[in-house]
Amino acid sequence: RPTPSRPTAPRPEKKATPAARRRMAQMVISAALLLAVVAMKFLFPAALERCRATLLELLGADTDFVEVFSAAGRAFSSGSDALTDAYTAVFGAAEVPASGSSVPRTDDLPGNVDMLQRVLNFDYADPVPAGDITSLFGARSDPLEGGGRFHYGLDIAGEEGTVISAFADGVVTAVGDSTDLGKYVTVTHEGGYSTLYAHCRRITASDGQQVRCGDPIAEMGDTGRATGVHLHFELHQDDVYLNPIYYVTFA
Repeated sequence: RPTPSRPTAPRPEKKATPAARRRMAQMVISAALLLAVVAMKFLFPAALERCRATLLELLGADTDFVEVFSAAGRAFSSGSDALTDAYTAVFGAAEVPASGSSVPRTDDLPGNVDMLQRVLNFDYADPVPAGDITSLFGARSDPLEGGGRFHYGLDIAGEEGTVISAFADGVVTAVGDSTDLGKYVTVTHEGGYSTLYAHCRRITASDGQQVRCGDPIAEMGDTGRATGVHLHFELHQDDVYLNPIYYVTFA
């Protein structure tokens, strides 16, 4: 007679960590909110426009929401025009607007600008340990000459000589001095990304040098077209300027 096989003892289930449960909840809520936006676009377009600013404030308050919707928007952008319109209706702002301010639309932006958050597939860190953000990425009045001018970076004020660190692993591809940027350094990262650090007092990295995330590369200053000591920080992917605000933790 064949020997009856022993029943296999059930494996204990792995419990999800609180962080994993929280992230899953955020994903579910984000997906539900996206579906609600699409439904509103079809059924109540006027109501969607009225609550657009509120949705932007909600999304801007939690980076995970922005990440999920950015990924979803890129996926839907190749699909129906209606889905794309619904997505654009929510994400047409340069940044979360202040109370009472108007919400700029994506069709007002320069062609080489993308306001949506992109998921970076590498480790990165703040370029300075702390600071005050004095000028956001987007349209602004020029502080020296007046008039409208698009600001392609994030201005972070701090003490003169504050160490500026590499945003991520990469190679220093430019070190220079210009009338506008003052002393600046550019680092190229993987995936076509690059960062620029301008108005520096001193550049401590060399052209062609390999740097790791957090390595010192410069010191904060006020060289070039500057109204005070600060870092002008830019993030690009290929020829497109991205909004650095998503990747600075003290913002």
